[in-house]
Amino acid sequence: MSRPYVLIHQARPSHQILLHQAFNAQGIFDVRIIEDAGDLRACLSAGRCPDLLILDHAMPTKAGHAVLKRLTGMPALRALMFVGQAAPDQHNLALEAKQRGLWVIAELPWPLSMTHLQRALQCLGRRTQTVTSAPHAH
Repeated sequence: MSRPYVLIHQARPSHQILLHQAFNAQGIFDVRIIEDAGDLRACLSAGRCPDLLILDHAMPTKAGHAVLKRLTGMPALRALMFVGQAAPDQHNLALEAKQRGLWVIAELPWPLSMTHLQRALQCLGRRTQTVTSAPHAH
């Protein structure tokens, strides 16, 4: 897969740094960190949609619903990945994303496993290659 564009929506600065470093270690350098919902909306509305959007599984349920609603039907977004874990009293945003037809490539808990991250990225790469190498229907 050629240089995927990764967008990280993570409120905790320490997790932002860890995720950014983890993607750099995987050789993915086109990574942008988004801290608030306004910046996320702006990035998703921009000309280039991310190949992979990383969301915090523990984000507030109301904010998570708003993000998933915005993503539903967005054709250019390829995949989602959730990091962390939802609190026991929160809605499972990854499950909701799947029910909305969004492709969730992984749900990775903290501490982040580089092996699991690499597998998820390989999955993203295989899907991209399959889509781009499929014959065109006429």
